[in-house]
Amino acid sequence: MEEMRKFLILVIEAAINSPRVRRLVEEIEKRNHKVDLLCSSYAKILTNKVYFDGKAVDFSKYDFIYSIGNDEKHQYISVLVGYNYKTKIWPDDLLINDKFIEGVFLNSIKVPTPKTILLTKKREERIRDTVKEVGGFPCVAKKVTGSEGKYVSLINSVEECHSFINQLPHPSIIGKKNVILQEYIRESKGTDFRVYCVGTEILGAIKRKSQNGDFRANVSLGGQAEKVKLSDEMIGYSNEIIKNNKFLLVGIDFIKSNRGYLVVELNNSADFKGFEKATGIDVAGKIVEEFLKS
Repeated sequence: MEEMRKFLILVIEAAINSPRVRRLVEEIEKRNHKVDLLCSSYAKILTNKVYFDGKAVDFSKYDFIYSIGNDEKHQYISVLVGYNYKTKIWPDDLLINDKFIEGVFLNSIKVPTPKTILLTKKREERIRDTVKEVGGFPCVAKKVTGSEGKYVSLINSVEECHSFINQLPHPSIIGKKNVILQEYIRESKGTDFRVYCVGTEILGAIKRKSQNGDFRANVSLGGQAEKVKLSDEMIGYSNEIIKNNKFLLVGIDFIKSNRGYLVVELNNSADFKGFEKATGIDVAGKIVEEFLKS
C-alpha cells in the first residue's frame, strides 16, 4: 500500500469553495492522502513564520504545498517556505506571476506574442507615445497581476487609459499596480485558445468564445468552451514553454492573428473546470500524480 502523503493547499477566501479546489481535494483523498487548506486571507504572515487559527504553521509536516492563485500573500509564503523548509512548493517560479515578465520570458525563447510595453507614466504625452509602440489605439491595458480577465480592458483613448488606471485597487493590498499596454489583434476579438499542460505533458486545448460581444473570452466572464484539435504551432510553442520553465500546471493562452498564433498569457494556476467539462480529461488527477512523482 502506498505511503500516505500530506498536502497543503494555499487559497484565498474567495477560492475556498471553488470547483478547482474541490476537485483537487477530491483527487487527493481518493488516493488516500491527507490534505489541509490554509486560507491566506486570514493568516498572519511574519518574516519567519505564518500563523493560522492562532497556531504557527509547521510547513515541514507537509510533503507538498500547492499555491492556488497569484495573490502576493502566496508569493511571500512561498519565499518563506523556500528559505526555511525543505518542503516542495508549487509554483516554484515566482517570476511567472507578472504579465510583463511573462512577455520577457516568451520573447527570450522566441515564442511570438502581441507587442507589449510597460506604461511608466500617466501623463498624456507619455501615454500617447507608449501607445504608438503597440500600434496605436485601440489597445489592451492590463494590470501585471490578475486572472480570470480581471483588470483587463480595451482602451480607445488617453481618457479611457486614465479611467482604467484609476479603477485599480488604491491603496493596493492585493497586488501590484503596474500596467502594461498590449497590441490589439482585431481579428481575434472574442475568441482565444487555451492549451493545458501538466509537467511535461500537453493535455489538450479548448477554444473559448465570448457570448456577449466582449473582446475577452474567459469562461469566468461567460465565454463558452469547446474542445479543439491542437495545431502544430500550439504544440511547438507549448513544448518550448514547458521545456524552458518547469511548471506543475500551466494554461497557455493563444490568439490567432493574421501572422499566426500568438501567446498572450501564461497561467500557472489556471482554472480547469471548463477544460475538464469540454474534454473529459482529469486535470486534477494529473496534477496530484505529478506531485507524487516528485
